[in-house]
Amino acid sequence: MPPKAPPPKKLTKKELKEKAEQEKKEREEQERIRKEAEEKQRQEEERLRKLEEERLAAEEKARLQEEEIENEVQRSVFKENLDNAKKVARANDDWDKFLICSIKPDITYEAQLTTFITMLREQKVVNELKVSEELQKLQQAENIERDIHRFLTQLKAERKLQQNHQQLQQQQQQQIIQNDTVARNKIYITQIREIIVKKLEEINTQMVLNAELFIDEKFAELTKKANEGAKGTFKLDDKTKQEVIKTFPPTEDFKYGIFIYPSNKPSGYRHKPNEYPELQLAVDVPRSISIFLQKILWTSFDNYSPDVYSKYRIVGGVLDIEYLQMLPPPKKVNAWTLKQNYELKETVKRLAFELSATFKVSYQLPSYIWIPNKENQKVWRVAFFDRISEQWITDGVEDAKLDKGINIVASVPKLGPIGLLQERCLDYPYKSFKLRCVGNEKAILDIQGIRDLFKFEIGPGYIQLLKKDPEFQHFAYKKLQVGALFYELFRSGVNFIPVNEDAQSANIVQKDEAAEELALNDLSEAVRGFYIESSRWNNSDTGPQIVVKLKENPEFDEEFAENQEKDWKTIKWWNNKCAIIQAKDSHQKCNQTFLPDTETHCNLEVLLKMHSLTTQETLAKMKDLHYVIFIETIQQVLRITKLLSFTVRD
Repeated sequence: MPPKAPPPKKLTKKELKEKAEQEKKEREEQERIRKEAEEKQRQEEERLRKLEEERLAAEEKARLQEEEIENEVQRSVFKENLDNAKKVARANDDWDKFLICSIKPDITYEAQLTTFITMLREQKVVNELKVSEELQKLQQAENIERDIHRFLTQLKAERKLQQNHQQLQQQQQQQIIQNDTVARNKIYITQIREIIVKKLEEINTQMVLNAELFIDEKFAELTKKANEGAKGTFKLDDKTKQEVIKTFPPTEDFKYGIFIYPSNKPSGYRHKPNEYPELQLAVDVPRSISIFLQKILWTSFDNYSPDVYSKYRIVGGVLDIEYLQMLPPPKKVNAWTLKQNYELKETVKRLAFELSATFKVSYQLPSYIWIPNKENQKVWRVAFFDRISEQWITDGVEDAKLDKGINIVASVPKLGPIGLLQERCLDYPYKSFKLRCVGNEKAILDIQGIRDLFKFEIGPGYIQLLKKDPEFQHFAYKKLQVGALFYELFRSGVNFIPVNEDAQSANIVQKDEAAEELALNDLSEAVRGFYIESSRWNNSDTGPQIVVKLKENPEFDEEFAENQEKDWKTIKWWNNKCAIIQAKDSHQKCNQTFLPDTETHCNLEVLLKMHSLTTQETLAKMKDLHYVIFIETIQQVLRITKLLSFTVRD
């Protein structure tokens, strides 16, 4: 039996400590070596990944450049056909205008517009009581001003961003020309408005100068009634005790009236408001003054707000109430009657005073103002314009309501212009949209706004609103230019013309304008072969890119009898390319991975063609140059509404 091994030597505390420290160092060294190996592996993988990304990026760049060469040729052919089609259409329009023999200036011709403004400016000073005639002239001027606004809105619809860097110089030149056109026309609007204000001031002067004449007319009228034994009694007292309310036939954009309060009426303060039934408005009389001429002016436009971006705008026109200083009554000296007079070059003197209480006003909105949710006062507020701060103010306005859905009724704390203040972003961000063809040159567009659904028909060179609300009856179901229709909607209180500043107000992601332009060009060509819908992922993880859904629509169906999600393709656009991603609206997260065996391409048509994702018949529809006017009209609608960047689906 072998001898037993001696028991292990018992280590001292010092030796145990040294051993533990040694083992710790060995572990740390092993960990360091492992981390170094992992870091080297990670760096190598990162290097290979970057090399692969660079290779793929180089391949993509070369592929896109090669595709862009062919695409540029196609764009040139498209532009040539579009220009030729527009020349024919313009010649037909000019001939139609010639046959009509209209004396109204065509504002697209600058010479006609400047001639009109010059003639308007050189009209003689208003020095007779032909107020109705003058208001008709002002209405003609305002009609021209609205034509300019429609023209500028159409220019916005036609604005294009060039995608090819080689065309940058051409783009800059076109942008300079367009900016110059916009600037000039804004100057023309300002000039027309200044002339309108000047003419209205001349009318004010005539009202003050002829106040005694109006009093005489009223006195003669009452005297005649008294002499004829009219019901009631009339004592032939001092005629200056008689109140005078005088109105003039209103026009579409102007309502004008005056109220003369006598200087020595024994009953004192007038406790009931002045009613102007012909003008469909009523205004309180202030207690602070005893002799005045109250001027009432309603205009359909807002001539007060400064020309800067604001979250709010005025709809339904502006009611301006002013108190004009009357001339002292005439004095009789011997056989002479002495009257004070204004020089017509002078401004009528306004009476400035503080209200001791709120001032009640009531006026009817134009019939074209659309307020669908009349009981919801969050969508509108009555405001008065403070001329010092140049701001619309709602503080202090009391008892504001819509009486019977058409009349604005409110008590305001200050005299001055009064209007209905509405948020700009009241109808967007859009909840969804659907765009599809129901014929070769006929598309239907549904826009689900925040407040309501709007449906449009789009054809070559026109769009029409398919909505029966009475507020839109003057332009619904009529074929109009894109700019004209959306301007009319804007006037009615429906804003489908977003600007970039609205993105922050509407709390949506600011999209890349070049990506939006590429997408709308592709979709305008694809609409004859595909049903186009908004995607819920357009305002999420996709950032500044554009995301839309497509489904083939060879039969021009307005709605699908069977609609399965697997049949839809989700397309994503950057500023120079597009791809099909795997995101679906039913997913919980946005899957931005490319569809298997696909890659990016310069536009949608190339993407579908290179991966055989549609039929040759559909591809042929996308490049059919017989429909260039129709294609451009679709582009204009998508561009002016910014549907591709201002739609947010839940």
